[in-house]
Order: sequence, then structure tokens, then C-alpha cells
Amino acid sequence: MSAGSVLVVCGKAEMASSIQTMLVKEGFYPVSCAQSANEARRNFFSTGFDLVIISTPLPDEQGTDLVFDAHEKTSAGIVVIARPEQLLDMQCSLEKINALILPKPINRLTLLQTARFALSVRNSMTQLINERDSLKKRMDERKILEQAKWLLVEKLNMSEPQAFRLIQKRAMDLRLSQALVAEEIIKKYE
Repeated sequence: MSAGSVLVVCGKAEMASSIQTMLVKEGFYPVSCAQSANEARRNFFSTGFDLVIISTPLPDEQGTDLVFDAHEKTSAGIVVIARPEQLLDMQCSLEKINALILPKPINRLTLLQTARFALSVRNSMTQLINERDSLKKRMDERKILEQAKWLLVEKLNMSEPQAFRLIQKRAMDLRLSQALVAEEIIKKYE
């Protein structure tokens, strides 16, 4: 089973190849390489990555803008490899987007641990976002159901349990969700 798909962005082909080989040996697949920020941006649109590793600086830019683009355009975990003198500046600007930053020269074990941690954080965030979206959807459906129920109470002089039962029954009879039936009731009585 693959540890995840990776995009390695590095201006030095030999370093990119070395990172790619190491990641493939450790179970990451597929591992793609880009040698410039522009090439990486094109890859964001064509492939969904679980992890993006960016070694700065890049031939066409410093790399910070690419990190922000990776954060906006993908749900990937992000690891940045930077020169020691750039760490403090990068850390201040990138900590808001949860990018992990490593100093050059990189250690194989540290890079692997950081890559796995970034994937773990990404997976946790994805799960939390999915749960949040599911809860929001259920809350929105509940609001619509309550609104329809109270419209029936007001317009048809029903009791609350009668209104709710009417919505349930229509949903079963029409083989629709209660939320869809509630939306129809709201359209009809508002």
C-alpha cells in the first residue's frame, strides 16, 4: 500500500532524483518531480498530491509564493527545505498554513519522519473537514425541517407532532428526503 503521492519541487535535478528514489524505497508512490515553481503549479492542476516537498530557492522564484499556492490549490501536506539563514523569515510567514520547514542540509531520516508527519496531519485535517461538512449539512437540513414544520403549524393550524409526521409521511410516500419535502413546503407557504 502506498504511503502517498508526492511532488518534489527542486531546482537541482540530482537532489530531486535522490529524494524521489528515497521516497519510492520508503513506500511513497507515485513520486513526481518538478524543477521550477511554474512546472509545479502546472502539476497542481493535473494531479492530486498527498504531499508536496519544496526545496528553496527555486530557479524562477524564492519558493514562498509556491508554498502558498500549494496550500490554496491542493489539500497536500507541505514540507519546505530551506537554507538556515532563510528559516526564521520563512517560518514566520508559513506557520499560518501549517507548512513544515526543514533546514539544509537535510538528513534522510529527518526528511522521512517529517514527510510521514505531514501526511498524518493532512489526513487528520481532511477527516476533520469531512466531519465538519457532514455536521454542517445535517444542521442545515435540520433548520429547513424546523422551518417547514413551523410553517405548517402556523398556516395549517397543526400541532408540532402532526406537522412533523406530515413531513415524514410525504417523504416516505414520495421517496424523497425529509429535507427536500421541507424545502417544497417552504416554497409553497412562503
